Amino acid sequence: MRKNYDFWSFFVIPALTFLMTAGYELTATNFSVIGNREGRRGLFLLWGAVTGNYFYLYVKDLTELGGCEDRLVQVCLFLAFVLFLCGVSLPYLPRQLPLLSRLHVWASFGGPAFLFVCLYRLIRVTEQKEGVRLFGQKVFHFGVGAISAFLYLRIGIVSSLLEIFVTLSACVSLSSFQHKLEKIRLSNH
Repeated sequence: MRKNYDFWSFFVIPALTFLMTAGYELTATNFSVIGNREGRRGLFLLWGAVTGNYFYLYVKDLTELGGCEDRLVQVCLFLAFVLFLCGVSLPYLPRQLPLLSRLHVWASFGGPAFLFVCLYRLIRVTEQKEGVRLFGQKVFHFGVGAISAFLYLRIGIVSSLLEIFVTLSACVSLSSFQHKLEKIRLSNH
């Protein structure tokens, strides 16, 4: 693969994510609340720009590495990117801007949801195209979904803990998938 994303996956994204939430209770608030407080808006926008571009470019490179020309993967990736950027850029100030705050919430939920669908579809297309089983990737993928649902139900809100878990799990998932694709490519040549 042309770029090495491991540095971003295991250092930059986690560092920015933890820096943004430093000093806040992880189960009592979320990125939207933290990011719209005075003094945190710039860090939130930086986190969003870096993380959104990282996910978009990484998945785009993985689709090229896998030779995946699947339209659903491309559409879901584009929608995930657009919704992620909307979620980060729209303010979350429910008392002052209720309509924009609702749009922010839907975009913030929609971005990761479309990324989840995109990654699952990419795994399935790779399995079909290469004639391999990526059972571990699918188990990890649905495990993240199940743990996310558990955290949401247990805590009762979309908490920073849940958002950190989803962000870092996506980083691990992408890195793992890249290494699987590289092994498949090596075995085919």
